[in-house]
Amino acid sequence: MDRVKEDVVANNEFGTSGFNSDTVADAASRAQEQAKRYGQRAMDAVESGRQSAASTLDDAASGIRSKADALPGGPEVGRFARRAADRIGGAAQYLREHEVKDMMSEVESFIKEHPAQALLGAAVVGFLAGRSMRS
Repeated sequence: MDRVKEDVVANNEFGTSGFNSDTVADAASRAQEQAKRYGQRAMDAVESGRQSAASTLDDAASGIRSKADALPGGPEVGRFARRAADRIGGAAQYLREHEVKDMMSEVESFIKEHPAQALLGAAVVGFLAGRSMRS
């Protein structure tokens, strides 16, 4: 056989069609590159959403702090509100300082170390998502 390249023949409902193996490999390579580009776009979108979410959390924390002393219930409620605002501000800081891939690694580690809590958390999120879709 003096041919270096083999023809791949595909039988399908439309008949027989011949494909050069290099053509199939090129198509697979192009598909892989396209998938990488789509993946990068998705990561970029998540990254920009991360900054937006951090800003929203900061705004919420500021709003809670500014109204903490005016809340009914006395000083104890105000202290509770300020602590909640500090936690929300901490979450915003965390979002700013960590990339999505780092956060995903931490989530994976948590799930491996605490599978029952992770399953319970997933059930709660699923329940809340389902309720929000019905409303």
